[in-house]
Amino acid sequence: MADANDRQPRGDDPRVQRSLKSLQDAMLTLVDSQTLEQISITALVKAAGVTRPTFYQHFNDINDAARRVALIRLASAFQVPDPFPPRFDFSTDSVRAYVEAQALPVVAHLKEHREFYLRVLDGAGNAAFFDEIVSFIADRFLPDVYEIAARKQAALKDDLMTVMAGGALSLMIRWLRDTTSPVSADEMAHRIAAIAATFLAPQPEGIKPNSTNP
Repeated sequence: MADANDRQPRGDDPRVQRSLKSLQDAMLTLVDSQTLEQISITALVKAAGVTRPTFYQHFNDINDAARRVALIRLASAFQVPDPFPPRFDFSTDSVRAYVEAQALPVVAHLKEHREFYLRVLDGAGNAAFFDEIVSFIADRFLPDVYEIAARKQAALKDDLMTVMAGGALSLMIRWLRDTTSPVSADEMAHRIAAIAATFLAPQPEGIKPNSTNP
């Protein structure tokens, strides 16, 4: 007799992959037009053309599904950026221009799907989800920027990564929520780049990172 593990769906089974893709696509479509409170598992599985037990093979609940598809949408929108070009001079202006070029497509994507991301953040956001987004920003948004930090003070690299990625996320969420005086995606990308360049600007001659000079 087969045991319980034998009855579990295989992740590489094409049928399992098709049902997961159908659920993900249906969830994206629903969250584009509705709040999470308006979306039921019954409505989701009907839109996906799968059964309720199939839903529970992949997700715990609607909030779990929303978080998963939000991360998938982010990941599918951006590839890992190319590394620094040869002979990158690491000057403040060069860092700012590099980060701004990386930031603009991310910010433009968030603006395009503003309602979707706010619905997920407001309806399903939790600490683990925010940590995953910060990791995504570090990997896809500002990856090589931390190499600049490592050149200056390697011990601070991980801390700086968390501060910068978390700060960028906070700025972007506040920007998405601002409906009174919204700035353009170009302006937001410029602001993020300016902050990154300030963090990573070369130290003036004679001043060390831990200097107590007045």
